[in-house]
Amino acid sequence: MLRLSIVKTVFLKELREMLRDRRSLAVMFGVPLVLYPLLTIALATLGKAKVDNLKETRYKITLVNRAAAPELTKRLLVDTSGLEVFESGNPMRGLLAGEIDGLVQLPDDFERDLIAGKNPAIVLRFDRSRTEADFVERKLNHILADYQEWVIAKRLEKYGAPVGVTRSIERKTEDVATAGQRMGNRLAQLLPLLVLVTGMLGALFPALAATTTERELGTLETLLVTPAGRTELLLAKGLLVLLCGLVTAALNMISMSLVLWRTFSLVAPGETLSLSVGTLALTFLAATPALIFFTTLVLIVGLLARTFREANSYATPAMLLPLASLALSIADVKTTPGLLITPIANTTLVMRDVLRGKWSGGAFALAFASSLVYAGLLLSIAARLFSNEQLVNPGWEPLSLKGLGRRGDRRQARLPAVDEAIALFALCMLLMFYVQPSLLKWGLYVMLAVSQIALFFAPAVLFALLGKWKWRETFKLYAPSAAAIVGGSLLGLGLVPVVGLLSGVQRHFWPADSETEKFMNDLLVPLLQTHPVFTALFIGAFAGIFEELLFRGPIQTALMRRNRPWAAIVITAAIFAAAHLDLHGFALRALLGIVLGWIVWRSGSIFPAMLLHGLYDAGTVGLAAWEVHHQTSEAAQPILDGAGAVRLIIGLLLCFAGFWLINRLRPREPGRGFEVIPSSSEPPAASVHRV
Repeated sequence: MLRLSIVKTVFLKELREMLRDRRSLAVMFGVPLVLYPLLTIALATLGKAKVDNLKETRYKITLVNRAAAPELTKRLLVDTSGLEVFESGNPMRGLLAGEIDGLVQLPDDFERDLIAGKNPAIVLRFDRSRTEADFVERKLNHILADYQEWVIAKRLEKYGAPVGVTRSIERKTEDVATAGQRMGNRLAQLLPLLVLVTGMLGALFPALAATTTERELGTLETLLVTPAGRTELLLAKGLLVLLCGLVTAALNMISMSLVLWRTFSLVAPGETLSLSVGTLALTFLAATPALIFFTTLVLIVGLLARTFREANSYATPAMLLPLASLALSIADVKTTPGLLITPIANTTLVMRDVLRGKWSGGAFALAFASSLVYAGLLLSIAARLFSNEQLVNPGWEPLSLKGLGRRGDRRQARLPAVDEAIALFALCMLLMFYVQPSLLKWGLYVMLAVSQIALFFAPAVLFALLGKWKWRETFKLYAPSAAAIVGGSLLGLGLVPVVGLLSGVQRHFWPADSETEKFMNDLLVPLLQTHPVFTALFIGAFAGIFEELLFRGPIQTALMRRNRPWAAIVITAAIFAAAHLDLHGFALRALLGIVLGWIVWRSGSIFPAMLLHGLYDAGTVGLAAWEVHHQTSEAAQPILDGAGAVRLIIGLLLCFAGFWLINRLRPREPGRGFEVIPSSSEPPAASVHRV
């Protein structure tokens, strides 16, 4: 409660100072409430008046050699044509000088040759540097279309055909999109960029005022020596900056939506456009993690800069990052899983799909969760910078990242922090989505080997080297006991029929996606037909070794430092299951991940988990190979037949024996397998490694 009171006090103090800052208030309220409506509606009104005037104007054209087409001349001279035939001694000079708006040049005997079945060319000349050219061309094309039907009718008179045969097909066009989708399609082109840019801009001045300006005035050093902890100070400042960014983005989104609705109602009065409040709210929710990301970014800029002028200079390139959403809007790219975990791109695509009314819950959740991860990583960087003593050092070099670690120091090796582990996981996922598809052309074996070694294991090794992690403790490279090896082997074999039965029951009530199944069958079945044993062992070995080194290595180790063992195990299992991006298999993979995390915790070694994972994958693939060779139809197979019941009983017995053996083990003593951090708010410096 004391910490919450401190946060509240500092937050209100920062809020009062922000309200005195006219620049922040002008950006937050003036732009969306005054500037957008006035400029946009004024421009739309002027544009509509100009278009209406151009439509009603009678344009001057010169018809060269009008005697060659009497019927066309008659049609051009009627009052309803919107054109005025103007004689000119030098038509080309008159067109260039703006005396006439269009030039129609007819060859000799034009109309007679047309009726005779020949195809003489008519030449239309315009000056497209003038706005009037498009309107003149439309009116001329409309008259020429009617004239063409008249010519065709004259041709058919020679053959005694009725005039009705030249009648064009009647077409009726219907738009299946709702009014909200039509409005959303227009908003989707501008709103993502607008929300991200204005949210970042609205957070900029409060962030600089809460960091750089206070450092210049000397008030930040005074604030840091108060009884309030730095965590509470950063939380209060961060909440204020985030609030300013969210409020600015929300006001701009509402204002822009109303302005566009009003604008289109002026330009196209016959078209009904509307947008529900729920759609706008869902769009703003989709943008919230990205807004946290950008507001934290400008807060980091404020922490890194020494002066307000420096902060403005550093913020300029950072403000260009949201422009990536404009490129995606222009290209109108297709939503893919890889883009849904890419910063900025995921938010832009989800906002676009929500506004168009064509979003899905899975894509929304994936983009939202990945954006939260990136926002959390930036928040951890801000926390590290704010906790550095050089924050109030006037000699701190601009853009120095000394708060993140000391280059060339001789500190002892340590265990990974949570944010480092999450950053490692995010990097691995990005590499997998952008590199792995290009490996498919080399086949499953090459794709799996390169993915596991280069995309999972190599980044983990790189992070361990750069972060000076303790290798044995981080990756649990301890010699396992015989009971752990036997227990892991029994569990790996026993879980194959048990999970297989659960998967069959799940398929009965919730069938898997047909396209995903077809893709996996096309990739795996040919190999199971030609090399069943090698394929099973290959998949089991690579997945069992390298996936465990990543998930039960740095990720679970880092989570163990800040959470209770079972909480860390469950969170790691959820991350492990989510990494496969298969909603249908999430629950079963999470269950397997819990078992793997539990066996690492109980045994203190990663090798039993590798064995369990490898045997389970190899057994599952081997069972699939047996079905490919001995069964012809999957549709006719029951969930549990006689052979399946026998396998299930054997699997349950093996699982029971494996759990019994592992459960007899005692978790490795603190200090060998896991680093223990005291629960007090101010732990002794000697008891905790620096992170």
